[in-house]
Amino acid sequence: MWQTWHTALRLPVMLAVLSVLLGGCLYPEERKMENQIPSEFYLEATQKAVEQYQQDTGVLPIVTKPADTPIFEKYELDFRKMMPKYLPDAPGNSFEKGGVYKYVLIDVETKPTVRLIHLGAVSKVADVQSAVNNFVRNYGKLPIKADLGNGYYSIDFQKMSMQDVQVMSTEGNYLLPLVMNAKGEVGIDYAADIANILRSKKAEVMENTDPRYVMARHSMFVPAKSFPYELVDGEPRLQKL
Repeated sequence: MWQTWHTALRLPVMLAVLSVLLGGCLYPEERKMENQIPSEFYLEATQKAVEQYQQDTGVLPIVTKPADTPIFEKYELDFRKMMPKYLPDAPGNSFEKGGVYKYVLIDVETKPTVRLIHLGAVSKVADVQSAVNNFVRNYGKLPIKADLGNGYYSIDFQKMSMQDVQVMSTEGNYLLPLVMNAKGEVGIDYAADIANILRSKKAEVMENTDPRYVMARHSMFVPAKSFPYELVDGEPRLQKL
């Protein structure tokens, strides 16, 4: 399988990177580790394949999803449409190959760009969402710990007989909390990640623009399972729905 990547990518620099990343066959433990690692090489290879596919067909190689799918999860790549002509195989760290990442597109109307969703974080949100739903059914109220303002709340996990749940940031060595809105919908609070990227990349956010979009353009990842944000005095804040 690895040799096919050599034929798909002809740039010398990419071939050099390829020989380092994929030199030789991987043992099961190495394969398992590879499936957990976000790879710029895979992103670049997939990006080139998407661009060539769109140039040849006039459409994007994406999965058809319901219209109300959250924007950062809506444009999921369908690798089958690109194989084998544009890609010899799905990336080794993709969900399709047993990895922990879903490949999606952002800016589909202007400059379709490949990004990642970490499925471990999505799974944690789903588990907490199920627990919140059960709590509401049993008690008729939300498991609220504190009012965060603008219709958002921190979650009281003890009320649901759960340990506190957080997800690892993809932008630094810290954890991100989960929050819920007044409807009981659970999401990840990306305020720390947004602030981190705005500072480190010196990225500007246009007026009346959700800073999540700026974050996604400067990161390998999209803020999946998130709520809208706004900037208040230069700091990201959950936006009132």
